[in-house]
Amino acid sequence: MPPSGISRRCLLIGAAASGTLVGLGAAPPTPARAAETPDFTTRAAFDALDLGFNSGNGLKDDLNDNRGALGWGESYVLQAYLLMYEAHRDPYYLDKAIDHIDHVLANRDSERGFTDWRGLSLPAWRTGDPYTAGEVRLVDAEGRPTLRIRSARAFSASAQLTVTAGTNPGTFKLTVYSTFYKVGDTYDNLTMDPASSDYAVTRINAAFDPNTAQITAKDLRTDPGSAGNPAPVSTLMTAPKYHSAVHTGQIAYPIAKFARLVAAEPRLKAESRYRDKAREYRAAAEAAVAIHDEAYVQDGAYGYYRALRDDPVNLDGADWPHNYSTSMARVYLELYLASHHPAHGERAAALVRTFRDDLRSTSSGTATWTYYWTRGWPYRGWTAADDVSNNFQRIGAGTRAEDISHGHIEIAMMVTAHQAGIVARRSDMRLLAATLSRDIITTGTDGSPTVWSYLGPSGVTGNRAFEQIAAGWLGLAPYDEDGVIDGRRDRDHVPEKQPRARRGTDLRIGLAQLGQSSTLSGFPAHGPLVGEDTRWRPVPLPCRRRILSGQPAAASRRSGSAAFAAAMTAAPEPL
Repeated sequence: MPPSGISRRCLLIGAAASGTLVGLGAAPPTPARAAETPDFTTRAAFDALDLGFNSGNGLKDDLNDNRGALGWGESYVLQAYLLMYEAHRDPYYLDKAIDHIDHVLANRDSERGFTDWRGLSLPAWRTGDPYTAGEVRLVDAEGRPTLRIRSARAFSASAQLTVTAGTNPGTFKLTVYSTFYKVGDTYDNLTMDPASSDYAVTRINAAFDPNTAQITAKDLRTDPGSAGNPAPVSTLMTAPKYHSAVHTGQIAYPIAKFARLVAAEPRLKAESRYRDKAREYRAAAEAAVAIHDEAYVQDGAYGYYRALRDDPVNLDGADWPHNYSTSMARVYLELYLASHHPAHGERAAALVRTFRDDLRSTSSGTATWTYYWTRGWPYRGWTAADDVSNNFQRIGAGTRAEDISHGHIEIAMMVTAHQAGIVARRSDMRLLAATLSRDIITTGTDGSPTVWSYLGPSGVTGNRAFEQIAAGWLGLAPYDEDGVIDGRRDRDHVPEKQPRARRGTDLRIGLAQLGQSSTLSGFPAHGPLVGEDTRWRPVPLPCRRRILSGQPAAASRRSGSAAFAAAMTAAPEPL
């Protein structure tokens, strides 16, 4: 239940705005300190943080190859600018968005001439380590391709592979050791003879162990006589470049939203600068999501994305988690709102329905759902006999509850879907708002507001990274019937079918989104979580500072500047 004796405003600061500052090292306010805490949810605070984050340039010049810097970093800067425009209707924020989006589009693979693991140069943003499976393509003594070894572990680019002569004559020994996870696999007396019981592909794949280096093997020869045993070698694995659906969705979402904002506002459409950019951005977003069409599955009324068989990711051949498909759904929702193209609406509806129908009501009037779709393979698990995946031969059932970090993508999708009048009902939104106010927001042991890390509620409390990412749920404020999410005034006179986020909520989310990018970025440590792995946490970047404690506020690439520290003590602007 929501903590008692704490005002909605204090909860908001504790769970959202100060969550942004928590990422910068500031302690969240306790009830006793709430009255004397500066208001961090002002336009002045946002602008100061923006200018302090790499001089207002965010991560616009980064490449997504850099551990998803665009998908998990710059995308939130873009979202923040658009939210600030919605809050203030000042074209300054649209101009900021244009500058950043133009840089992001210039960094597409197709513009840079870069290719993915298949040799394709596509109008999107590739990624690699730690999101893709590590691999080495071994050759024989004459340099002919013979055997591919993959490790489904995250950070596999740091995995060491060694091939030496085997104990028995005519064989070889293979060792793969993950320096990140400190686990490994060793196979002795392997051969490349398919008729042998020691055939490398058969032995390695049959012995696949999710708890060690997670290695698999594939014969690269056209026929057994075209190459021999691998030559001795000691090398690090490489991380093939791959286009992740969740990264594409994250980056393309604000680009498509820009097009929708312009299409919805006559004064913007009347200006050629905004009209032309909206047309360009809509086409760019459409082209980006289209590269994943081959991986889209329509299953009756449901739609979802999956990894194609043999893609260089851990769970190739299986459906992606909810956050992947909902990330793409947000793009199609915005494209539909911008263009009213029926195909965009149909794709969006199928994706939204997949998630919406996976919600389960609880006795307390809240919702719960799982990280994986309950109709999909990762939720059920599989064995080698099911022949689902090349890179993960067997996996247990992945039935764990969703964490609130990945969940913020799903929440943002539902808010947009309801605004668009697509699948999401007002009753769904009230259920989700109650989930935030009753299950997620709670009181810490020190009396300050905090959040649970997993639905249920379960997991941990008092984790600053989760407190910050909880701001991504604030779009539920107009549907809050408990008065906890500081949304009562936002809920007044809201139309039944298309509620519009009001200025206060937009500003708060905008500040939090920018703060997330500049101080947390939250680059997840890997692709989809495996089985019942509940060890995942958002990963803070090493840039935290004490703003309110008086410690020096030296500017850095991923931290606020001294100007932001000064803004925190300045008189707050009225909302």
